Amino acid sequence: MKPFWKISLIVVTTAIAIASLSPSPISATNAIPSTPIEQSRAAEAEELCGKPTLDALAQHKVKQGETLESIAKQYGLKTATLMGMNPEVRNGQVKVGQNLAIAPMDGLVYRFKNEENYTTIAKKYNVRADVLFERNGCQRRPQVVFVPGAIWKPDPVPFNPPAIARGSGESAIIMQAGGYPLPYSVPVTSNYGWRMNPVTAIWSFHSGIDLGASFGTPVLAAKTGTVEFAGWGGGYGNLIELNHGSTGTRYAHLESIFVYQGQRVVQGQQIGLVGSTGRSTGPHLHFEIMVPSGDGWVALDPAPYLNRIASILLNLFV
Repeated sequence: MKPFWKISLIVVTTAIAIASLSPSPISATNAIPSTPIEQSRAAEAEELCGKPTLDALAQHKVKQGETLESIAKQYGLKTATLMGMNPEVRNGQVKVGQNLAIAPMDGLVYRFKNEENYTTIAKKYNVRADVLFERNGCQRRPQVVFVPGAIWKPDPVPFNPPAIARGSGESAIIMQAGGYPLPYSVPVTSNYGWRMNPVTAIWSFHSGIDLGASFGTPVLAAKTGTVEFAGWGGGYGNLIELNHGSTGTRYAHLESIFVYQGQRVVQGQQIGLVGSTGRSTGPHLHFEIMVPSGDGWVALDPAPYLNRIASILLNLFV
């Protein structure tokens, strides 16, 4: 165990180093300790910080039968962490023989912009600046850093509101799916009701149905209505809520959102794309049906509705 005075010196050294960080570029002269005291402090900081997280990445070669989800589970990581570290698997698919970079913990890689420093990045991702500093080897201004605990998510896709909403006479994409939220029927991967949450491993209530569609599948408005919400919904990821008057519907974990709050949509209109954002282990559409009550909106089991619509769709294409 280190003497108390030595631990104190390390903590003070780390605090001084963080406080001295500036958005302006740091010269090589300032970055290299020149006096015995500075060299001693640098040695103490190196002993405290160790190797930067990005220098401690493992490699995984994808084997037959493995999926992005199974590899993430093997290393105790979220799929989003693997997708953030490995751009080639951001479509949710892995190929046999691929080499994946594996971080020792959940987090994301972030590249410094001109006016940024540890403090601004820590505030952006709600982490402690000193933890961020130490996880990156106490480097004063690296070009790229690892942000522990932060969750990677796709950059939002720029969207030009549909011409139908601007009254130009053009049409938005409308698909005749009879009220089904996807262009075709897909398997249910998780039902409404109590279940073991696949992400948190906690027994909790699942207020909708998960439809096992692949990345990029069009998501359709189940019924004509108004967009009540369109944006980031925490654990729901990219989320759309539609108000149909007597009912409401919710579409979660989307890769992209194609509508905006207050917009009027019609049944079958494409409102987004299937993704795996938020608290999700893989691509799917989380779909809810809600009705108003004295306590606000209450989610109902969508199964009877979806089964009826899906059977109609199947009969149409037999």
